[in-house]
Amino acid sequence: MLLKILEKLGRKKTVLDRGPSHPEFDKAKPWLERYYVLFRHRPRWFPFNILIHRMLDDDHGDGVHNHMCPYITIILKGGYWETTSKGKFWRHPGYIGFRSADHLHRVDLKPNTN
Repeated sequence: MLLKILEKLGRKKTVLDRGPSHPEFDKAKPWLERYYVLFRHRPRWFPFNILIHRMLDDDHGDGVHNHMCPYITIILKGGYWETTSKGKFWRHPGYIGFRSADHLHRVDLKPNTN
């Protein structure tokens, strides 16, 4: 219900698995749905934002990635496999993780968990 409300308020963004500069952009497909709980466009003076991500597909490519800033991840529903330099771990509903911006990882969904 919360996600439907956020969508009606214009706080949903569908992120594709590749950007417009990619040579095969015409084959792009939805990768995740991002819901902005606090701000659609966070003001610079505010120190954080709260987002809900609904993962639709595995991270693309074979490698790992990091993020632009530190973050906390809380698994609300479903789950995913997270691959880090320490191994591959199942992140279940209720899992809470604290990550630095330079934390390298990859996310892969278990079938039917999104």
